[in-house]
Amino acid sequence: MNDAATSADAPIADQNLQPFLKLETRGLGFAARAKKLKPGDVLVAIDGEIFTGDAEMLSARMGKPVADHDDNPEVDASELGFTPHLLTFWRSGIVFHVILETRLKASFEVTGPDETLEILRAVQTLKFAPLESYQNFEVFRDIRKNAAMHATDLEEIATIAPVLWMLNHRLYYPMVAVLIVYGITFVAHWFVFVISYVLVSIYTKRAQVDLLRSYKMFEDMFFWMVLAEPGEAEARETCRRFIPDLRFNFEPLPKAKPKTRNPNRLRVTSQQPG
Repeated sequence: MNDAATSADAPIADQNLQPFLKLETRGLGFAARAKKLKPGDVLVAIDGEIFTGDAEMLSARMGKPVADHDDNPEVDASELGFTPHLLTFWRSGIVFHVILETRLKASFEVTGPDETLEILRAVQTLKFAPLESYQNFEVFRDIRKNAAMHATDLEEIATIAPVLWMLNHRLYYPMVAVLIVYGITFVAHWFVFVISYVLVSIYTKRAQVDLLRSYKMFEDMFFWMVLAEPGEAEARETCRRFIPDLRFNFEPLPKAKPKTRNPNRLRVTSQQPG
């Protein structure tokens, strides 16, 4: 068995090991903090390609910082013509992805030889879906390991039918408030109702992600992590690599296995008094 493990590691060991970049505590920029990246996270790939370059190569790949401003992602994106990148990180033996819409500002250290080998073994079996299929999910959870998530992509139905969008995401209290506003304005005058409907649609379109975040915090959940996956099923699977017994809201429970009777099992039978 040891010989097999040695032969499996031989292709890696024969390579000229290039260390990966690891995030440090100091200098962690706004974009990294907003995506819930942590010191110690190791950058292993960019857009599905293994990345073993240094900080300067990363800056050239993602866009150099704009001068005369203090870590403003909006300035980075607008002035540099920044395009989003799918970044793959390694954290405590688990690989996950995050889409960054701006450059990654951070201080880095490099991984040691043993850690580099461990990461290379993990990414050897890593498979990527088409890059355009990935989207960011924000995951919230509480201390009892109950969790909820939502995609950060804007949904058109939030503009067309705000009530249906709220019902779909189970935002019951905001939905009731909007229905009350609709009812009062409709009774007052149909034109006032139209104005209120348009205003609510505009507000919901612009604030839909903030509404989802606020409602989850209202349910005593805290912002846990951000990850990018093609769909919710894949995102939940990645979350359970960190916490295996994580429970998501409104997720169907697994079917219980049918009990099989063992005919060879000894059973105690009640004795009737003679």
